[in-house]
Amino acid sequence: MLYRTYGKTGIEVSALGMGCMRFESPDRPDEMAQVAYRAFERGVTYFDTAPFYCGDKSEDILGLAVREMKRTGRPFRIATKTMESKEEEIRAQLERSLKRLNVDAIDFYHVWCLVHPNQLSERKKKGVLTAFRKLKEEGLIRHICVSTHLEHTYLTEMFEEDEGLFEGILIGLNAVNSAMRVEGAREAARRGLGVVTMNTLGGGLITRHEDHFAFLRRPGDRSVLDGALRFNLSLPEVTVALVGFRNQADVDSAVESVERFEALSTEEIEATRNRAIASSQEFCTQCNYCRDCRAGIPVLRFMESYNRRILAKDDPKPAIDQLKWHWGIEDANAALASCTQCGYCQESCTQHLPILSRFEQLRADQAKLAEKKAAEQSQ
Repeated sequence: MLYRTYGKTGIEVSALGMGCMRFESPDRPDEMAQVAYRAFERGVTYFDTAPFYCGDKSEDILGLAVREMKRTGRPFRIATKTMESKEEEIRAQLERSLKRLNVDAIDFYHVWCLVHPNQLSERKKKGVLTAFRKLKEEGLIRHICVSTHLEHTYLTEMFEEDEGLFEGILIGLNAVNSAMRVEGAREAARRGLGVVTMNTLGGGLITRHEDHFAFLRRPGDRSVLDGALRFNLSLPEVTVALVGFRNQADVDSAVESVERFEALSTEEIEATRNRAIASSQEFCTQCNYCRDCRAGIPVLRFMESYNRRILAKDDPKPAIDQLKWHWGIEDANAALASCTQCGYCQESCTQHLPILSRFEQLRADQAKLAEKKAAEQSQ
């Protein structure tokens, strides 16, 4: 296993981390706890979970594994999160997490799910940073971190709001979306933060579409998993790359991939990013030149989600799910309501994509899925 130092903390963690939101059978907690324990046996020491993962069972499952991990006397680190803002609500959720995880303190506790530029400022007004500071002083959390899907253009502003408290960041970053995220990872590293990447495999997108992402593979690779992990772990800013293990076979595949890891050079990293852009001219490459939409539409977020529709052969669900679960856009119609169809985004697009027609397609997709769900519920 490969190990790295987490930011300025001096703590050594495994470069491969376990994301605990993809257990394949969360209704069988003892069996799933063995997945986490298998990762620990193979050298993984960083475990990331959260309330509500796996039908709100992830922390309980990991807690079962923690009991056994403690018996070995070997070190491991637990990361979890909260979306709460008020002190009493944060404290209540933290205490629940501590109990479920069978630990006395959380190693890396995250202000969770910052997806809109002003969210940290809004939560600060409700006391989130004051609460985190108190909990750290009490020894209930060891390091204050942030989990965000914000594009790099917003991260510097976010860091100006953190009062110097953040010691680490969890950020969605992979070979496909690096154009909108890698600068954010670099800014975090410049500030001395540990950088952990979620969505290392694009939420499974990369491994499910191996033919499309074959450019990530090199001679000797066993699968595109090798290439996806190699890209993230080659970025000097990255401390830990998370992979969501469904079962013990996933653990073994990822660990063995890291054991074969050979870092890309700076030139090879750039070449990989260029191949990602060239791999599909229909894709939004997240250059973000559309960011100055006069109506305030988050154009990039819609287009990044539409990429998933293309890969899914026009199945609408992956794109709508991405809007909801990754970007926090539950109602595409409402989010697009202020669009004036002025065409500025299309004029700015370096790929010359038909953005306005894609907006309409996503509106129609959401309506179609809503109708399907209503029909199923009425049966």
